[in-house]
Amino acid sequence: MGMAPVTFLSSRSWLSSLTIWGTSLLLLGLLATEVQSTMPLLGKIALALLCLLLCGLLLWIWFGTFYRITSSTLSYRSGPIHGQIPVQQIKEIRLNTYLWSGLRPALGPKGLVVLYNKWDEIYLSPLDQETFLKTLLQLNPDIIIS
Repeated sequence: MGMAPVTFLSSRSWLSSLTIWGTSLLLLGLLATEVQSTMPLLGKIALALLCLLLCGLLLWIWFGTFYRITSSTLSYRSGPIHGQIPVQQIKEIRLNTYLWSGLRPALGPKGLVVLYNKWDEIYLSPLDQETFLKTLLQLNPDIIIS
């Protein structure tokens, strides 16, 4: 019998907040002004679809970025980006660092870089890093924390 899944929300930086909410409000403002313009109806519909799809994607990332640990996997999701890492494949977790390239399903700074398999790495930013690490270490005590 495995453990119950534990879900961790991503921390959020002021920059990611400003980027997501600012862009969404800017797009909705643009849409509101252009709908009242003399633009042809087809153009208004195309612009509305584009703005709403982009806002939807940004808000999906904002509200849909989290991590879930089960007895065997670490799952991550950030909007349309998602995946699973077998907990036993995690080799090392680097604290308070940032991954400048690669997979980053995270909204916050000073997160964790999880090294798994032979060459794979991913940047995560759980809001409660301490509980996140304790949960992973209970499942795989061989993980190196650096």
